Amino acid sequence: MARLCRTPLARKNLTHNVRRLVLAVAGVGFAVVLMFMQLGFQNALFYSTVKVVTDLDADLLLKNKAQYALPSKQSFDYQRLCQARDCPGVAGVYPFYIESAAAVWKPAVRGKPYPIRTLAFNLDDPVFLTAEIRAQVETLRPPGTALIDSRSKEQYKVPDSLELLRKQQGAELANREIRLVGVFAMGTDFANDGNLVMSDANFAKYFPYRAGGEDPLSAVDLAVVRVKPEADLRAVKRELEKRFEGTEVGVCLKQEFIANEIRFWDRSTPIGYIFLVGTIMGFIVGVIVCFQIIYSEIADHMAEYATLKAMGYKNGYFIGLVFQMALDLSIIGYFPGLVISLAMYGWLAHGTGLLLEMKLSQAALVFVLTLGMCIASGCLAMRKLLAADPAELFA
Repeated sequence: MARLCRTPLARKNLTHNVRRLVLAVAGVGFAVVLMFMQLGFQNALFYSTVKVVTDLDADLLLKNKAQYALPSKQSFDYQRLCQARDCPGVAGVYPFYIESAAAVWKPAVRGKPYPIRTLAFNLDDPVFLTAEIRAQVETLRPPGTALIDSRSKEQYKVPDSLELLRKQQGAELANREIRLVGVFAMGTDFANDGNLVMSDANFAKYFPYRAGGEDPLSAVDLAVVRVKPEADLRAVKRELEKRFEGTEVGVCLKQEFIANEIRFWDRSTPIGYIFLVGTIMGFIVGVIVCFQIIYSEIADHMAEYATLKAMGYKNGYFIGLVFQMALDLSIIGYFPGLVISLAMYGWLAHGTGLLLEMKLSQAALVFVLTLGMCIASGCLAMRKLLAADPAELFA
């Protein structure tokens, strides 16, 4: 009988006072939103940084061994690609160029110049996975043309429509006029507030001094390596590492590159610690709010609990009752917080250009944290009830 009555009693204790219930949902929801925002910004900053690599159609990547992070300016000689192309199992090796330092963007409308990351590749090479970019390759063949990131920050003055974008005149890159022929979506990151994509031929004209006055395309920033379908990916990687032993070129799997980049920003900068502390603070706030709610419910019904104790109900019943209250509180507080967080993710992603996306794993983690904070609060709140004597409760 006790087991059958436990769930309705727990829920009625929470819902009998509507005002207190609303405050409870608001308190738990606030803690949920706080945790979601901390985790969301952390993931957004990490995954926005590697978005350019995620969009590359690569099995392996070649980079300069001295490159500790993508924003660091380290390139290697184009001739290294010829060595890689001769490796058994390699289907293709394609250069990829990145310029940020010399890439100064001036909008067509009145505005100050801003740095913009410029990405370039040979238009005949299958470098990008992004269908949006691949569909516009032919538009990049004319001289002085480029695509601009539609998620670039507001100061880059990207028009809302493609028609207006193509009609614009007067935009400049590196003090030379440039014509925008389309858009793609990539987003901002730690170091870059906007992006351009162009052909390597145009890239060489806009940045002629990249390789110390020599061929600007001889300095490669990354190389995309495609492996034959029948080849063993790790065996090809080992063979390339042997070929480049003692040189400036390093070889890594695409996922290794992404993981190393995220690890750098997480552990070598304060970013990871800041958001971890923020998540912990959200959890602590939730524990305090839940404790106050559950403790108030217990205090208001001490006489009723005394009656149940006098009737012979054991502590196990009260433990189950409080845990059920904590579970119900976590559920009714979590889902409003989830809905609000989804809305804020969309709004902030539009305003900042960051990759604020709600992942299933992230939603599950916050639910577990919410459940944990409510149960922890219940454990703290029930101590007085479990220790009390029925006679004292009636006094």
